[in-house]
Amino acid sequence: MIYRPPANRRMWDTWMLEEAGRYHLFTLTVPEGLNHWDRVCHAVSTDLLTWEDWDDIVLEDVRDPTAWDAGVILTGSVCRCADGFTMTYGAIRRDEDREKKGVQRIGLLFSKDLRVWEKCPGNPVLVPKGPHYEETPGETAESTIPWRDAYLVPSEDGFEAFICAGDPSKTRGVNGCVARAVSRDLIDWELMPPIASPERYVDMEVPQYFEWNGYHYILFSTAGGRVNTASRIATGGTYYLVSRSKYGEYQAPDDNMLIGSGDHRFDCYVGKALFADAEGPLLYHHICGNRPAFAAPKVLCQDVDGRLSVARWHGLDALLGDGVINAASPGAVAPAATGIPIGSWESSGERLVGDAGPAISAWTFAKPFTDGAVQAHCDLSNAVRGGVLFRLSPVDPSAPARRLRGLGVCLDRARGVIQLCEVRVGGRPSVQLKPLDTVHVDPGAQTDVEVFLRAEYIEVYCGGKPYFVLGTTDYPVEGQAGCFVDRGRIVAENLSVRSMPPLPQ
Repeated sequence: MIYRPPANRRMWDTWMLEEAGRYHLFTLTVPEGLNHWDRVCHAVSTDLLTWEDWDDIVLEDVRDPTAWDAGVILTGSVCRCADGFTMTYGAIRRDEDREKKGVQRIGLLFSKDLRVWEKCPGNPVLVPKGPHYEETPGETAESTIPWRDAYLVPSEDGFEAFICAGDPSKTRGVNGCVARAVSRDLIDWELMPPIASPERYVDMEVPQYFEWNGYHYILFSTAGGRVNTASRIATGGTYYLVSRSKYGEYQAPDDNMLIGSGDHRFDCYVGKALFADAEGPLLYHHICGNRPAFAAPKVLCQDVDGRLSVARWHGLDALLGDGVINAASPGAVAPAATGIPIGSWESSGERLVGDAGPAISAWTFAKPFTDGAVQAHCDLSNAVRGGVLFRLSPVDPSAPARRLRGLGVCLDRARGVIQLCEVRVGGRPSVQLKPLDTVHVDPGAQTDVEVFLRAEYIEVYCGGKPYFVLGTTDYPVEGQAGCFVDRGRIVAENLSVRSMPPLPQ
């Protein structure tokens, strides 16, 4: 929603460095016409909102088919070193990848100016070895030996690397671990026991270590839909472990997913902390989908017990433009299939009030829009559930009955959940909701809802917390907004749709 590479590039994992007031975003990338990651794209920003593309860093060795990096390039990280900057990257040879018997390895790049990068002559500098880590294809449950996503941290004695790996001492299939390696010179490495091996995850991808206010954290991402948390089932996304000591035992809090999705969805991935913003630490990540994009950063929050959460970043305000719709804008009560309006709605200034009685009712604004933010304070103290509708477009524009299909945020007080739903308006009943993702958290009687819509990307915030972040081409990007209420009355105050600039193509 904030950045995506040019149209002939497809990004995936991201990593970032702040240097001299500029944010350097690196993205694992595949160019159009190729079927595997072969390079890293590089973009630069001073505000995390507007980006300038720098030259690609092409890493696949296409001259020597026997080279360790003559194939699929894997995620890395970047940090400062004595002579400038160093970047890790992983690779697996194409022939090994095709035959599903390969071993992932890790190498280094060096740069003095973050523009020109040179491969380390000693690559690969990190390879998996026992006894702490799987090292031969015959002992892993994965298609290849996992050894990727090295995250570098300067230390008193040199550097530490934290790596996605497999622990041979744990049950295969849930033996994903975060490996630890140490080096004085970045070239010669000693493999230490895993810093975290909870015997719970298939893999622990793109790990990150940091210390904050006396607590130590491991961030990592995993997918597959098998992890349940206190508020979501069948999740995939970015999680965290916490410890009181750097090398002590790391624990997973009950609700340890920082950003992601549930119900077997795969919507956003690879979150990492960035300690370089005046508002406090930020969590950045990417949005999945047909054309992945860099999501809006989120503020990383910490409570007194060391638990982490994320909240809306105020930097998003800079993207908000003029109001294009308010509560008094033209609209209509949603009809049933026969065309009879269901429920009653009235507006006064910035306040829209809807009463469904014992039924379900919706109001849709007449004016469609593409890029914008839908904002409303929803008072549902006298309703079972209600919420905000968006991206509503005609199911069949040629049909005489105007039926709409789109998305909605459902605040369900009776069940104590917040849901992202597919919505159909104009049928029997007049509003139909099909849950796509559910968060088991009480929305409360009054909730602020914000929905940011930019190209095919959607970010939903309730009470200032990001609950749904996704990219989808299943719905037209131009559509109408509205509100709905089920069995009762909704008061939507400060209701507006504000414009946003289109995302560069």
